[in-house]
Amino acid sequence: MPLNVFSRRGWDAEVVIRVLLILSCAHRSRRIGRLLAAEADIEVRYRGAASWSGVVTELAEFAPSVVVLDRAVLGEEGVTAIGDIVRAARSPAVVLVADTYHPADALPAARAGVRGYVVDGAGTGPWAAVVRAVAAGEAWLAPPAAGDLLDELRARAPLRPREPPQVPLTERELSVLRLVAQGCSNLEVAAELGLSQSTVKTHVSRMLARLDLRSRTQLAAFARDLGIV
Repeated sequence: MPLNVFSRRGWDAEVVIRVLLILSCAHRSRRIGRLLAAEADIEVRYRGAASWSGVVTELAEFAPSVVVLDRAVLGEEGVTAIGDIVRAARSPAVVLVADTYHPADALPAARAGVRGYVVDGAGTGPWAAVVRAVAAGEAWLAPPAAGDLLDELRARAPLRPREPPQVPLTERELSVLRLVAQGCSNLEVAAELGLSQSTVKTHVSRMLARLDLRSRTQLAAFARDLGIV
């Protein structure tokens, strides 16, 4: 099948990004190709691929910076076949196109090395921005795909153990604070810890001053907020 090249009239700009469209729908190829060809820094080539092996062959021949393909081209191999493109000699950025979002594609596509996932309807779409982003090593994901990937990351992230509160109190003061937060009087705190009431009062006064608090009520609230009790 002959190569189709989209070009602009008066083309004289240095080509920065070479884009190869491998799409199952000729109408979509023409539409996206014309949108991209209108940009001075993008050259677009389209070739319809009859087989997956043909796609791999064309990659070696044209060495594009960005490859745009759809799910129909991938066939039974699914998105994992994209790895064959990513592992090519010049490792082009891959953008996957779908008529509608397929939730089962998001994670396998990311693992295969896809840099872009676009749900393409009949509208124009931000294709120039997509191509420039992935060519620069960034990503462009349809919102549903980005949401699914974030959900997957959150589900797999280990829960971080809660670190003990960092407070400027001694172990003895923390013991007094716990009992104060539980509503114990100075007499009860003294009896529980084997201290004198005057010692307990001294500890309470020092904690209030050190924590810039004004009352036992605020001291108890401070202890609860930090999970000390």
